[in-house]
Amino acid sequence: PGGRVVVTDMDRIEVSNLNRQFLFRQRDVGAAKSVTAAAAARAMNPALQAEALEVRVGPETEDGPFDDRFWSGLGAVVNALDNVQARMYVDSRCVWFGKALLESGTLGTKANSQVVLPHLTQSYGDSQDPPEESIPLCTLKHFPNSIEHTIEWSRDLFEQFFAEGPREVNTFLEDPAGAVRTIQSEGGGSSQVARFGRIKRALQQRGGPFEVCAAFAVLEFQDKFHDGIAQLLHTFPLDHKT
Repeated sequence: PGGRVVVTDMDRIEVSNLNRQFLFRQRDVGAAKSVTAAAAARAMNPALQAEALEVRVGPETEDGPFDDRFWSGLGAVVNALDNVQARMYVDSRCVWFGKALLESGTLGTKANSQVVLPHLTQSYGDSQDPPEESIPLCTLKHFPNSIEHTIEWSRDLFEQFFAEGPREVNTFLEDPAGAVRTIQSEGGGSSQVARFGRIKRALQQRGGPFEVCAAFAVLEFQDKFHDGIAQLLHTFPLDHKT
């Protein structure tokens, strides 16, 4: 009864998260990861006391909510981070306050974990990870800065256009009523509307003349190579600082 789990994450759920996080569903796309995960865990075990935050863990939050009192009150810490800088920071706080740390991560089909116990094992910062081969999704979406990022972005887009999209349309054509029931059961709101919208557009373009295909290509080009870039530069200008 006196236990508590505090989970924090600033990110929102992307479609690509659905195949590797079992707490998220299609209806959760666009929602906060921490809030959704805590709610899903409470649904499995109503007695769980989980508090969800959307706050970065770092030097800027040491005055609150992640102050000395917070760290001192923890029993243990679990990391599931996508960058070395954040891992090093949490590790340093666990060393300072003498807290046990479970450091974990995934890379494709591979996974790693490290148990750090005060006065018994080396800390995470005592060793160095090999260079990362994969690219975090947030980098691809918001901070692309190398040719590798653009290649990975295009591969992801290709998968959406020529694998995931057609697969959903074919499922609808084979059993329209069943596909509708599946989409309705998997989520509501904007995610459900978007999925029906993609199916509708695909069916409209499926048997149309070449002009329909050309118009689709022009609109996609405008969205991907002008509007999206302009929005990104507006949100994060070249001199943007946090």
